[in-house]
Amino acid sequence: MRKPEHKIPASRTLLLFLPALILCFVILILAQNWMLMTVRRDKQEQTYSMLHLIRSTTDLSLDQMYKLSQMLLLDNDIAKFIYQGEIESGSVDIQTLIDAKGVLPTATNINAMLAEVYIYSNRSGYILSSQNAFLEPEKMYPSMFAFEGLNYRQFRSKYLTPAFNRSFFPQTDALVHGRNRSVIPLVQTFPLNNPAANAGKIMLLLDSSYIVDLLSQQIEGASPTVYVTDSKGAVITYSGDPAFILGDGYADGQHRVSIEGQEYVLSALSSNASGLRFFSLLSLKEINAMLNPMWPVLVILSIGMFLLLSFFAVYMLARSNRHWTELLGLVDVSGKPLPYEQAVGYIKNIVEEDRSKVRQAGGTPFITDTFFRRLIHGKMLGTAEIQAMLKQVQKDIDLNSPNTFQMVHIAIHDVQDFLSSDRLEDIDFTRIAAQKQAMRAFGQQYYLYMDFSFSIWIMLWHGDGRFLDTQIDQFYKEFIQVSPCITSMAVSSAKHSLDEIFSATNECSEVQQSLLSEKQVEIMRRYTELSLKREPYHYSLDMERKLSGAVMKGERQALEEILRTIEQDNFVARNLGPEEHANLMKVLYATAIKLSQSLRLTLHQSVFESYAEVKQFFLSQALAINRAKSDKDEVLVQRITGYIHDHYADPGLNLSNMAGDFGLKESFLYHFMQTRMETSFAQYLEVYRLERALALFAEKQMTISEITTFCGYSNAQTFRRAFQKRYGMLPSDYQKTVLYQKK
Repeated sequence: MRKPEHKIPASRTLLLFLPALILCFVILILAQNWMLMTVRRDKQEQTYSMLHLIRSTTDLSLDQMYKLSQMLLLDNDIAKFIYQGEIESGSVDIQTLIDAKGVLPTATNINAMLAEVYIYSNRSGYILSSQNAFLEPEKMYPSMFAFEGLNYRQFRSKYLTPAFNRSFFPQTDALVHGRNRSVIPLVQTFPLNNPAANAGKIMLLLDSSYIVDLLSQQIEGASPTVYVTDSKGAVITYSGDPAFILGDGYADGQHRVSIEGQEYVLSALSSNASGLRFFSLLSLKEINAMLNPMWPVLVILSIGMFLLLSFFAVYMLARSNRHWTELLGLVDVSGKPLPYEQAVGYIKNIVEEDRSKVRQAGGTPFITDTFFRRLIHGKMLGTAEIQAMLKQVQKDIDLNSPNTFQMVHIAIHDVQDFLSSDRLEDIDFTRIAAQKQAMRAFGQQYYLYMDFSFSIWIMLWHGDGRFLDTQIDQFYKEFIQVSPCITSMAVSSAKHSLDEIFSATNECSEVQQSLLSEKQVEIMRRYTELSLKREPYHYSLDMERKLSGAVMKGERQALEEILRTIEQDNFVARNLGPEEHANLMKVLYATAIKLSQSLRLTLHQSVFESYAEVKQFFLSQALAINRAKSDKDEVLVQRITGYIHDHYADPGLNLSNMAGDFGLKESFLYHFMQTRMETSFAQYLEVYRLERALALFAEKQMTISEITTFCGYSNAQTFRRAFQKRYGMLPSDYQKTVLYQKK
């Protein structure tokens, strides 16, 4: 094991530089492949983006088609036609057919994608279109609306008689208004609420050129084959070479496939709205051909840039990574884990370096953000965690002097509108506006955080509470003028101690809940404006959290304080009636049940009848937990001291050995001894070894060399140095004193 070094050795600097130098030569060889992969990835992303665009555009058009088919099938005239039988010559029932047909011309003009619409009645066998009524469809089929390769019976068997809800059919040619057109049939069965009845059909003929034009959009330098299938894998339409249409057995995403010895990228994308699947097949050979003229320039630029970055990286590594390098240098050649006691100083330095870099970049260290998130979301369990937070953030936030704290919660009410319309910039601008106005109103004395629901939380502090109130009013007045979102702002009451900070977030949530129930927006409301008697009894989630947390930690003082608060709010500030009193006892009993479940204890207590029973129950549970915790700590202290007393003669004894034998983390034992025993493992072992040495000098006539070995020191020099440091004299001088006293 080497001693800690305070500078990077020349050999280590060389070792750091050599990999960078070797990497430069490797880049000379791999530059072409790297550039190829970059361009391939770019083209693959373009292909996938194009597929997304095709899907979105198609879904929008098909959504109109679905709504049109449903609107037609819900029309009374259409429904009467479908349920009507054959019409006798001269019958007035012909009016039903005329009324139904009158609906269709308007429907076909709604979307350019719709070439024609047919309504089929299974009962009468009649077919209506936007321009004709086919009362003898079998005779009129060949000259009026024939489908390629099908006679009328085949046409009806394929499209009209099968029972299904809604189905796409592959692209085909059909007679539409007297001329051949390429169409995609979309057939919906009537009635909508019972497709199995199969009373009729509505057939929408979609202009296939509309979708084919979308599919044929070209990517620069490449011509992919794009095709669309239904949910069963049948090809609906395509653009490109049909020989490259593959099966449907590919999940959404991008896949590398080989066809006739050539590599292709197959992109697949499904639509939940239409049930269709979109595929694109891109040839990698076409991409490679694009890059031939660019290689010389790109390779030279890559080499030059990488050489420059390599020298810069080595320089920065040598400058800013010193502690990490020294820590690695401490690791034994055998590869054994580094003892935590030796590493703890380097751990602190490395963490501080990382935090300093984040601060210099204008950010907030990760641990600070995490602490504030736990505070905002009610995850902190007590003031000890608040104090730990303040200790961590004191370099970022000046919270040492007496301050008044307040929490502000800005809710964005129309956030879903922004998300659905892809206006995320407005949400982000709202956050930026809040941050800039907070900087203007509160200087550096604020912390701002946007949570997962796009709500903005701002923690404020200042020595003057009245000044803080004034600035909050000014902040909201200016913020509301520039925010593009519909917002409301909740402000907690003023807090003057660490323990009170916990309730600030809950107060803001209560204010926002009151605004929501009153349907109030574009307004600021303070918690102090809410009525004290807004509920029959007062037992908030914050109270329950504090009550459970104090019991779980065995903190009697904190528990007594929250019990007094509950008693003050309900039996002094309120005059509870019998029913309200019983309800309070029930919710407190519910807390007792949850607490017992967390502790895995059987709850023998019945529903509380008095507040005295409540206090007795929770205080007794906290006392039991505190005793168990103290007993557990004492047992571990005895295990530690016993282990050291039994193994102190082993020169290789260290904290890592003990942690392994105990089955505990080395870092846990290190901090346990620091906090519970107020010493470190190395200090305790050193003191005990020297005390044993004194005892051996007094009890037995042993040489210094023998005592050195017996007390676990690897050599006499180390023993002499430690002995003199603690007792102010050499072991040989002390031995002479003992021998003289014996004589």
